[in-house]
Amino acid sequence: MSQKPGQLKMLPITAIHPDPDNPRTDLGGIDQLAHELKSVGQMEPIKVYPHPEREGDWKILGGHRRHAAALRAGLTELNCQVVEVPQNPRLALYLDAMSTGTNHLTLDHLGQSQAIQGMLTEGKTEAWVAKNFQIDKAEVKPRARLASQPKVAKLHERGTIDLLTAADILDVESETGDGSLFDSVVEELEDTRWKQRQQDVTRLIEQKKANAKRDVLRTELTGQGAVEIDSENRYSGRWSKTDAVLSIDEHIAAGHQFDVSTPESVNWWAKTKAKTKQVSPERKAELELVRRLNGTLPTSKAARQQFVVSKIRDKKALTDADDRELFADVVFANDSLTEARKRLIAQAINLPYPEPEGDESEYSEPVRRRRSVWEEQAFELVYKMTLGQQVRLYAWLQAADAEDMSHKFNLYQRDSWEKAARWKPMATWYRRLISLFGYIPDRDEVDAMRLAASQDQQGNQGLDVELPVGAEVTCAGCGQHQVIAADASTPCPTCDGGDN
Repeated sequence: MSQKPGQLKMLPITAIHPDPDNPRTDLGGIDQLAHELKSVGQMEPIKVYPHPEREGDWKILGGHRRHAAALRAGLTELNCQVVEVPQNPRLALYLDAMSTGTNHLTLDHLGQSQAIQGMLTEGKTEAWVAKNFQIDKAEVKPRARLASQPKVAKLHERGTIDLLTAADILDVESETGDGSLFDSVVEELEDTRWKQRQQDVTRLIEQKKANAKRDVLRTELTGQGAVEIDSENRYSGRWSKTDAVLSIDEHIAAGHQFDVSTPESVNWWAKTKAKTKQVSPERKAELELVRRLNGTLPTSKAARQQFVVSKIRDKKALTDADDRELFADVVFANDSLTEARKRLIAQAINLPYPEPEGDESEYSEPVRRRRSVWEEQAFELVYKMTLGQQVRLYAWLQAADAEDMSHKFNLYQRDSWEKAARWKPMATWYRRLISLFGYIPDRDEVDAMRLAASQDQQGNQGLDVELPVGAEVTCAGCGQHQVIAADASTPCPTCDGGDN
């Protein structure tokens, strides 16, 4: 008699088979569960469906731990809930595993990763997985990637690394093609007891990459018969670096010795006839430190840049307040905070910039004190702006020098290299104003840009500003409104070519 879907029935344990795609890799506590099954009995049925390849047998959809414990306990049959054959058995298996209730052992990190990867493989989107299992969408793909590397998943589970750091580690082999390098990074982290910051792991990865490149270069050179200079010769005064442009064979033939201080370069040393110099132990230690730093600072730079990249990509890296403080620091950077920029900031925040009074000079102590106080107050006001307001202010400041000269036609000209360089920031600012802010240049601005373009003999077409076609503008001379046509070159009809 066939089993109806949803019906509960005791089935022989020999006819029940685990799903080989089960993402639960750690069944955990089987002995204890086996003891409970023998002493208390099976409290909840396992979920099965007709086996697609074994007629009369069953395949487990949910309850792999109970099945394993029953086998350990020596039970001969299990209470089962029979369900219909899922339309997509693998997807159903992953969904059931991820939906494990509080009365059961939840999936470990590796099991979750394998289930998430399985759902993505079966066609579910990152957004769907995130929504149905309360996972941050940005974490779905990184967590899925851990399915292929159990050791990295274990590092994440025990809290040694976070997901972003795990992604960096997983990229090592794909980027370098060096599996031993990946293993070396993982092994070193496995010996670490404390949580590792992403920047420290990035630095570790970059250093191992650099060391691997250095080893390859060193092996290639020694394989051709070259000799690596040792510390004794390096500071003996009998050897000095040579700038001779020779092939490796020619260096070897000349008796030169090599030094690989960085992965990208090789220094060659030649014997010198100069008198031997005595190098003190202190000086030798200093030179060795410089040599080491020249070899490791490139790694620090790469790790630092990668750290910044990760923070830029991470939408939650900083709070809104932190972002606004950072941008306020950029706005008030000392190397770029010219007087022209300060005056623009003063307009934007409605805090008048202190000017000399009476007989005071521009650089008198009272004026400097007032301006110092102004900068403190201005910083606080800029900090309180929204990030969007700060960005718009900063974009304006980028054009401060050009804006300061924009009252003269000379700024619009670009018929020489120097003039083109001077016009470029204003052209950029015009483009932003028109495309993003909806600004419409007035008639005089239009005339200035078109006249400058007609005089350009240098071919600086990249500095042209595309004017809004069909936009209504106001003549600066008579105040009349008119529409800019695509080929507009005539003056305002009312002014009739007059001097406006």
